[in-house]
Amino acid sequence: MAKRYVRYYSGTFIINLIIISIIFACTGLVPFGSNNFLSSDLGTQYLTFLTELRRQIVSGNLHLYLFSQSLGDNFFPVMSYYLLSPFNLLLVFFSARNIPIAADILIMIKISTMGVTMAFFLKEYFQERSAANWIFTIAYSFCGFVASYFYDLMWLDALIMLPLVAVGVMRVIKHHQYVLYYFSILFSIIFNYYLGYMLCIFSVCFFIYIGLEDNLFHQQDKWLVIRRYLISSVLAGLSSAVVLLPTLIGMLKTAKTSFNILNYLPSARFGLEALTQLGIGGNSFDQRLEHGPSVFMTSTILILLLSYYLSSRVSNRDKQNSVFLLGILLISMFVTTFNTMWHMFQNPAGFPFRNSFIFSFACIFIARKAWQSGVVNELDVITKATCIAGILICLGYLTEWLLPKIIEKLGFDSISLNYSIDYFWLSLVCIILSGLTLLLLNRNKNFLLILFLMVGFEVIANFNSVMATADFGNQAIYQNEFDRENTILKEVKDRSNLGHRIIVSKSGLNKAFPEKYNNYNDPILFNINGLSLYSSTLNQNTLEMMKNLGYFSLNVRRISYYGGTKLTNALLGVYYRVRQWGSHYHVEENYKAPTLGFLADNNIYDFKMRSGQALSNQERLWQALNGNSTEYFKNSLLTSMQQSVIGNQKLYTYQLTTRTTGPLYFYVTPFNYDKSKIYVNGKRIKTSSINVYKAATLYLGNFKRNKQVEIRILTNKTLGLNPRYFQSLDQSKFDLSVDNFKRRSLNIKSDLNHDTVRGSINVDQDAPLLLSIPYDDGWSAYVDGKKVKINKVVSNLMAIDLKKGQHNVVLNYQVPGLKLGWLVSAVAVILFISFILIVRSKDKLRDI
Repeated sequence: MAKRYVRYYSGTFIINLIIISIIFACTGLVPFGSNNFLSSDLGTQYLTFLTELRRQIVSGNLHLYLFSQSLGDNFFPVMSYYLLSPFNLLLVFFSARNIPIAADILIMIKISTMGVTMAFFLKEYFQERSAANWIFTIAYSFCGFVASYFYDLMWLDALIMLPLVAVGVMRVIKHHQYVLYYFSILFSIIFNYYLGYMLCIFSVCFFIYIGLEDNLFHQQDKWLVIRRYLISSVLAGLSSAVVLLPTLIGMLKTAKTSFNILNYLPSARFGLEALTQLGIGGNSFDQRLEHGPSVFMTSTILILLLSYYLSSRVSNRDKQNSVFLLGILLISMFVTTFNTMWHMFQNPAGFPFRNSFIFSFACIFIARKAWQSGVVNELDVITKATCIAGILICLGYLTEWLLPKIIEKLGFDSISLNYSIDYFWLSLVCIILSGLTLLLLNRNKNFLLILFLMVGFEVIANFNSVMATADFGNQAIYQNEFDRENTILKEVKDRSNLGHRIIVSKSGLNKAFPEKYNNYNDPILFNINGLSLYSSTLNQNTLEMMKNLGYFSLNVRRISYYGGTKLTNALLGVYYRVRQWGSHYHVEENYKAPTLGFLADNNIYDFKMRSGQALSNQERLWQALNGNSTEYFKNSLLTSMQQSVIGNQKLYTYQLTTRTTGPLYFYVTPFNYDKSKIYVNGKRIKTSSINVYKAATLYLGNFKRNKQVEIRILTNKTLGLNPRYFQSLDQSKFDLSVDNFKRRSLNIKSDLNHDTVRGSINVDQDAPLLLSIPYDDGWSAYVDGKKVKINKVVSNLMAIDLKKGQHNVVLNYQVPGLKLGWLVSAVAVILFISFILIVRSKDKLRDI
């Protein structure tokens, strides 16, 4: 018996592993070639966060605050959103330079494990361990969702847990057993709370479905079962409070909390063109941000699913129950209101219909029920289902082809929908062959192998349809450039002060990436204190503050180092700028930058940011810090402006005279540098390797006082005769102020990797200590061992008041809500154990 179980589950795992290995080998992905998948979120986010997680695990230095997250931020939301998969423990077997290889192997293992849990569900429900189950496990493990989003590897854990949640629900209803359900919900939330939330909704739908199927709602003990199910659900949710509570507090500081009424209007999310998703090639990597629901499930599953509703072997009651389950899941994707609710009440920023894997699971489950009912023995039913499947595909592609033409005829702009006629024909051929194989299976059981091969071919073809439109990075180049950059940054970090920041403005890693790599997460990747970040957990207050100081932000998930000035570099303690120049790295040092903490004037408490006035904000901020009204930024004298038209753009020619010696800056908001050209005295100014589509401060050069400068701007934007566009920083006055701040800086003595900042400072007169660390309730400050109040200043920085004299300053960070989360989780676990003991004792008394 044990050998049969081992053969059944190991067979499922190995079959899936072979299929995903074939897929990766066909595209030359590591470990089967030199390509690596450094596109989309895997290259820009997961790679970085996995590298940091591996660093912490290997070093044994687990810390929950990172100064490498922009100006510094709580790392817990990143961990709970991206990193809590138990499979990530395998990272310890890989070096930092080989994390892209580790990511691919993790994907392979997770997809293989999906088959195991799905096989467990099928065995539990149908009480069979037949080889036929492997057909359905393959369809599930390589469904459209997996093919479309496999590189978002954190989501794959939810597909592993989904069958376990389903079995848990079954055991609650059928056997009054609650342990599996409790732990499956608990770990679903812990591994990835986002899709775990969706599994909680699914558990309710599946509970009702199994309840209808088992006639639960007409039994005397129905309220007992419902009550116990709800208690188990609530306790599972409360037990995950150790993750949910601190994550919720952290995510409330992001832009994820924004509300848009349009996301709740009961509008349709897709039309008949979504039927193309049922066939091979319905999605491509190019369409990852916007497409129909990814519900590919192979033609065999589609035919069996349709047969379930055409067959007389299936009772009307069973059909109605399945319509309820599939209908609820379909409506949840189709209607905007419900789709938003399923996505934690937020419209997905790309990657739509993230709950489509649940619909695919239900379809595959119903198809397996059709198989058990013996629909393959009904030749007319299989024939009709095959014809209907073909018609659905034709209808989807016809709509895809016809829709743009109708829109154009109505007088609107023409649109282009990406689809391949080759995949249309391939899908039709597969439907015909699958239908024929199902028909022949009735005569000869050996055709089961042919059916198995057909399903395998389709999932490989569909997966490759996504991979075919994706560009790959190069692992050999990545390893080489990672080592080079890691070496130079380690040297820079070793010789810098613990309280300084480093900017990486151009990285050699760009060569390894298939698309533009903007270095947003290099600080985390190489464990340095930086400015930039690309993450769904980006603190909105930090983002807004940096935007108002002139830094570039593409959207609510990104903040760049680009847009800084000498003043903001000094304010934020930027000491080094590292960039690759040719085959070498160039290091620029800012010897005058103070550390992350320096003494300032009390006027800092009255300073307020003004939206869209970056250089004005910097001027007023520096005056507040110094407690004076000195003019640090001076408008240039505009002597003339000429305007002409060149093509579809306007050319503005400014003649101006600088009023002080120092760097000249340009700032207009909004302004698209990517579609504009700027020339200073005939020489074009390079904006950035980053495509700057919105506002950012632009450095135009260093000029002496009374210098005549000609600036030409070719742009789509309408500009005026405004001297505030061009401002020079008075270098001599600025240097004097920076020297003063540097002398009055906090001498930081602690490694910032330990959620603690320790330092000493000599205060010549009572003054606030400004800390260029984002304000966070998790920080507590101690001066000479006594706790002091932390004040929020400059929109989102911190300051503490210091008296005259020598002081030791300590800042400690604790994740807000983590302690309370542990307490709630502990109490909930104890309550569940008590609940189980009470249930068992009561059930024993009932059985006597």
